[in-house]
Amino acid sequence: MAERAIPFNQLAKADYNRKIDRKRVNDIKADYHEDMMQAIIVSFRDGKYWIVDGQHRAQVLYELNNCNPNTLIMCDVRVGMTYEEEADLFYRYNTSTRPLTFEQKLNGLIESNDDNAVDFRNTVESCGYVLGKSLKAVSLAWKVYNRANGKDTLTEILSLTNTCWSGSKSGTDSRVIDGMSMFLKNHGDTYQRDHFIKVMSDVDPEELIKEATTFYKAMDSKSFTKKYCMYTCIVKSYNYSLKNKLTPMGPKV
Repeated sequence: MAERAIPFNQLAKADYNRKIDRKRVNDIKADYHEDMMQAIIVSFRDGKYWIVDGQHRAQVLYELNNCNPNTLIMCDVRVGMTYEEEADLFYRYNTSTRPLTFEQKLNGLIESNDDNAVDFRNTVESCGYVLGKSLKAVSLAWKVYNRANGKDTLTEILSLTNTCWSGSKSGTDSRVIDGMSMFLKNHGDTYQRDHFIKVMSDVDPEELIKEATTFYKAMDSKSFTKKYCMYTCIVKSYNYSLKNKLTPMGPKV
C-alpha cells in the first residue's frame, strides 16, 4: 500500500461499484472539511487505477475544483489485486462502514464470483429476465431461491410469469411472486401447467394485484396475509372454466 496523488481523469470505476448518488455528493460538499477527506482506496490493475472505495469523495474534489479533469486525488494504492479481490474488498469494506442496498450487496457478491449469487443471476437470466431491469422483485426472488428446492421453484415462477406476462413490469411485482410461490408450494404437484398459462395469459397482473389488495383490505383477521390473498386470487383465476378446480389451502399452511 502506498499513497499518491492521481489526476481525477485517470481514475476508473468498475461494475461492482455504486452509481454516483447526487444527494450524497451534495451533502459532502455542503459540509466540506479538507482535513476530513481521507485518501480513497484504488487498485492498480491492467494499467488503470480502479476506485474500490471513495468515489463520492473523489467526485466532490473534482467538482470543488471547477470540474478540472486534472484535479489531484489522494489515493491509497493497492497493487496486485484481481478484479474479484477488488469486488470482495468493496463488499466487505462498505458492509462494515456504510449500509449497502440489497442490490448493491448482491452485485458485489456476483462480481466477486460468489457461486450462489452467480448461479442465482444465471437462473434469473435463463428465464428471460435481467437483475435490476426486467426483474422487479430482486430481493424476494433471492429469498425464494435460497429456500428448500428454491432454485426449481424460482425457475418455475419466472418461467410462468415470462410466458404469461412477458414485458409487464407488474408480472414480477413482489406481490405476484409471493402469491405464485405459495401457489406452487400448495399445488405444484397437481396443477395443470398448460391450463395455467392459457388462463393466466388473459389476466392483467395489475388487475390481479388490485383484486388481491381489495381482498386483503376487506379481511379483519390477521391470518389473512397479503401473500395469502394474492395466492387465493391466483387460484380463483386458475379455476376459471376448469371442471376439477383447486381448493385453496388454509391461510396458515
